[in-house]
Amino acid sequence: MAFAANTIWLTHDEKSADSTSAAHALAQQKLEQLRSMPLGATEVATGSYADPANPLGADGTAGGAFTRTWTVSPNNSPTFGLRTVTVRVSWRDTRLHVTALAAYIRCSTIPC
Repeated sequence: MAFAANTIWLTHDEKSADSTSAAHALAQQKLEQLRSMPLGATEVATGSYADPANPLGADGTAGGAFTRTWTVSPNNSPTFGLRTVTVRVSWRDTRLHVTALAAYIRCSTIPC
């Protein structure tokens, strides 16, 4: 009986680790995409955004369990000439999970 309970617990933990890994990959993918855009692109203007394909699969295609959003901070935040982009990926299994990654991007003009 204890062995069966442990097997269920380990299977759940493995699935949770797979989901966490997929969420990090989706966040990193979007962050790199946003950082590679030309200065002044509309996708990196100050504001909050959601992926049009939400919910996403682990490979980034439509129809999965993950929701990806990102926010771009106001101009000159955290410092002169920069903005902060924060990408959040959330999913639900037995509870809600959220992972977030952030990076700085340059403004198209200095000062922003």
